[in-house]
Amino acid sequence: MKSNKLNIFETVLTCMLAVTLGVAFWGWTFVYEIFSPFLSGLGLKYLSSGPWLMAAMIPAFIIRKPGVALGAETLAAVVQGFLASWGLMSGAWGLVQGLGAEVVFLGLGYKKWNIWSLILASMVSATFSYGLDFFYYGYRSLPAHINILQWLSFLISGAILCALPTYFLCQRLKKTGLLNNFRIVRGDNA
Repeated sequence: MKSNKLNIFETVLTCMLAVTLGVAFWGWTFVYEIFSPFLSGLGLKYLSSGPWLMAAMIPAFIIRKPGVALGAETLAAVVQGFLASWGLMSGAWGLVQGLGAEVVFLGLGYKKWNIWSLILASMVSATFSYGLDFFYYGYRSLPAHINILQWLSFLISGAILCALPTYFLCQRLKKTGLLNNFRIVRGDNA
C-alpha cells in the first residue's frame, strides 16, 4: 500500500508551486482589474477568476495526495494577499477554494485523475469561493439572476481558465521528465 504522507520532495514541490502561483495570482490581479469593470454590469465579472483556482489543481494533479490542494491554494492566496496588500484575509479565499477542490479529490478517493476530475474540482472550488463572496460582499442583496450569472461565469472560468490549462501544462511537464518522481508519471494513486 502506498503512503499518503507527503515526502520531502512533494512538500518542497507543493510549497514552490504555491509560492510561484501566488506571485502569478498577484500578476493576474492586474488583468482582472482591467476586465472586471466591463464585465461587472453584465454579471460576468467572474469570467476572469478561474486562474486563481490553479494552485489547488496543479500541485494536487502532480502529487495526488490528500491535503495538497488545500495547502497549496491557501499558501498561494496568502502570498498573493501580501503582494497585493490584502493581507491574511486573502488566505480565507485560498482555504475555501482549496477545500472545494479537496472535497472532489476526496470524493474520488484520490484515484481518478483526468480532465473531467479537474473540471469538476475547479467548478466545486469556484462554487465554494462564490459562496464566500456571496456572504462577504453581501451579494444576497443582488437580484437572483445576477447571482446566477456570476456563479455560472465563475464555473465556466474555472473549467476553461483553470482546469484545461492545468491539465495540458501538467501533461507537457510530464513529458520533460521533471515529474518522474511523482504520481502523475508513475500512474499510481492513493
